[in-house]
Amino acid sequence: MGELPRDFTPDLRRLKVWPTMESSPWRQPYLADLTYGEMYRLANAFVPGRKVRILEVGCGQGFLTLELARKGHEVLGIDLDEEVVKTARRVMKSDPYKSKRATLEYEVADFSSWNTAGRSYDLVIFNRVLHHIPRPNSVLDKVKHLLTFRGRIICIEYAYDRFERRSATWFYHIRRVLEQAGWFASNKRLSDNIQVSVNRIMKDWHKHGRKERLNRFKEMHEPLRKLFRERHFSWEPYIFWDIFMGMRIPSVETEMGFARSLKAMEKALIEKAAISPILFCFVGDALSGKNI
Repeated sequence: MGELPRDFTPDLRRLKVWPTMESSPWRQPYLADLTYGEMYRLANAFVPGRKVRILEVGCGQGFLTLELARKGHEVLGIDLDEEVVKTARRVMKSDPYKSKRATLEYEVADFSSWNTAGRSYDLVIFNRVLHHIPRPNSVLDKVKHLLTFRGRIICIEYAYDRFERRSATWFYHIRRVLEQAGWFASNKRLSDNIQVSVNRIMKDWHKHGRKERLNRFKEMHEPLRKLFRERHFSWEPYIFWDIFMGMRIPSVETEMGFARSLKAMEKALIEKAAISPILFCFVGDALSGKNI
């Protein structure tokens, strides 16, 4: 993404064009809504009631915590990156809706070693964060003991190891069309040889996951099902995010229409089991917790 603009505001209610953020969906309001906006809508659909106490682990720049606080929930966001927390606090302070907002706080902390004494929450959220955290089993066990008696976990997570040949082939065709139109920024174009290009896409995708030591689907899903009562599980479109990163369509109207169609296409392919999805949403209720 590079260096962020000093006044960058990751706020779903204050979307604007950020021309220098070329490789980020935040660069255009409609792209931000299709990506970060969808993450908010997905999580918000499973918030268990009104005015609940929420913890977001790995809150990043705070777009989700901010919006949940505006809905009347008491929210704490923690992240181990001090810089992103600074951004979250700055955006929080400049929020034009802060007079009607519930409590919103941020802490710089590593959840694995975070002191939970005296704390309890009705809802804990992981939004594309758990795949980065070592030993997800112990982390989720910690969440289990943080939840109130009727508490809930929402886990929206990226499973890189689910990316397979059918997904890579679809990705190839979309990116190839964009490249041929001059609408995709890349240091190395894909070749006309589908097999060679698909193999390269798969290799790069899985190489990145292994290099970053990302957790695999099984390493996250098994402890989730063991420690929480599953209320909801779904696969969601996410591969299109990667295409958005390099997409450069000069016409706003054309890019907006293409982006929406691309997301809808991936969703349809998932529903027909034509590709293997890589983003899952798990919602689980506490099996036991703090009865307060």
